[in-house]
Amino acid sequence: MKTGFFLFAACAALVAVQAQEATNSTVKYIDYSSLKKFTRAPRTKAPPTKETTIQQSSLSGSQEQQQEQIETPAPTRVPAPTRPNPRATKAPTPAPTPAPTPAPTPAPTPAPTPAPTPDPGPWEAKWIDHDQVKPFAQPEPVTISEKAAVKYKPQIHIVNGCHPYPAVNEAGETSGGLKTKGAPSAGCKGSGWGSQVYGRSTWVRGVWAIMYSWYFPKDSPSSGLGHRHDWEHVIVWIDNPDIENPKILAVTPSAHSGYSKQVPPKADCVDGTSVKVKYESKWPVNHALDSTSEGGDFQDLIMWDQLSENARRAMNGVGWGKANTPFNDGNFLPKLDKAWPF
Repeated sequence: MKTGFFLFAACAALVAVQAQEATNSTVKYIDYSSLKKFTRAPRTKAPPTKETTIQQSSLSGSQEQQQEQIETPAPTRVPAPTRPNPRATKAPTPAPTPAPTPAPTPAPTPAPTPAPTPDPGPWEAKWIDHDQVKPFAQPEPVTISEKAAVKYKPQIHIVNGCHPYPAVNEAGETSGGLKTKGAPSAGCKGSGWGSQVYGRSTWVRGVWAIMYSWYFPKDSPSSGLGHRHDWEHVIVWIDNPDIENPKILAVTPSAHSGYSKQVPPKADCVDGTSVKVKYESKWPVNHALDSTSEGGDFQDLIMWDQLSENARRAMNGVGWGKANTPFNDGNFLPKLDKAWPF
């Protein structure tokens, strides 16, 4: 009786132990179906047992499918990008770019006003010996008036009395002239420096007038007669200096504060384009110019505008006694009016 009881108790204990072991060895899974779709269930690895292998093999089909469904989430469809409608969307209107403001232009600095040239005052004559005055060399003509003056430069024949001399040099020093003693040509038969003829020209009532002037150290028909210094001149009147072949219309040589007039000049009193004049005194009258058929000498021509400033001032300011400078600013136009030949 006791033996059977113990045998029964032992069997019951064995069955209980096996059942407990079977329970402990069974792998339990949590149902994740209630969890979110994309949650992966963790895998629990336990040492396999015989019973576990059997159970796993029986569950492999359905459970693996369930795990695939749980472990592999369905891909999320990315929505296709929406293409903007070019017609519906208007390009933004660019804001107008303001024109750059130009930098202000500074007012030009005015040129300084030069100080006025002080008035040099009246010219003080600087006299030197008549044979020490150096003439101006004849410049190359450039302007129309200069070319015409050279082309029509006259020649002078000295019948008696002094030969022409330079009256002024570049520094403005002027000839002191000669006393009226001795022969009419005593001491004045020609300068060792060379002689000079002075020119100035302008329009007069539609005719071109060229004045040629000579200076003589004295005007003395005989010893004791006449005066220191002498100026004589001739005016050549042409139609137009700016044409190819201007025509000589008249010649007016100076004579005793007046003029002799030839309109037109005699053919034998002109050599090509050069008129011929003579310097002569008919005793006891002083010297004067007149037209002639006799050839004469040429001198270097210097025009009024070609003179140095000091030379012009001297010609305007020096007093020559009974003679006067015919081509200076005070005498030029009045003498042209007086000599008008037409």
